[in-house]
Amino acid sequence: MRKTLFLILFLSLALSACASADQPAQSVENYYQAILDGDAERATALSCAEQEANVQMEIDSFLAVDATLDNFSCEQIGTDGDMALVSCTGKIVMSYDGEDQYLDLSVATYQVLEQGGDWLFCGYH
Repeated sequence: MRKTLFLILFLSLALSACASADQPAQSVENYYQAILDGDAERATALSCAEQEANVQMEIDSFLAVDATLDNFSCEQIGTDGDMALVSCTGKIVMSYDGEDQYLDLSVATYQVLEQGGDWLFCGYH
């Protein structure tokens, strides 16, 4: 019985640690999906204060095209002070008048900040 209880406790802690580590990456994925969906309210809610001013501009930049995420996934690669650093793979495919253009999402490091228990997208460099 004690072994079972210990095993359950250990697995619970291990799984919660994994979920916590994935949250900054999931925040970036959710942010970009909201941007491409044109959902300014959701994208703003997923942004830190410094990024909020850029949300509508980013949404507007995709209005004239049919934009989708292709093979997009992210993972936390480190920290810089309070910021979690996230690296992504994949691209945004932008289709207009039968022609596709691609925006490679792997060329930037994304910054995510925890505020009030939520991981918020703060931009990239």
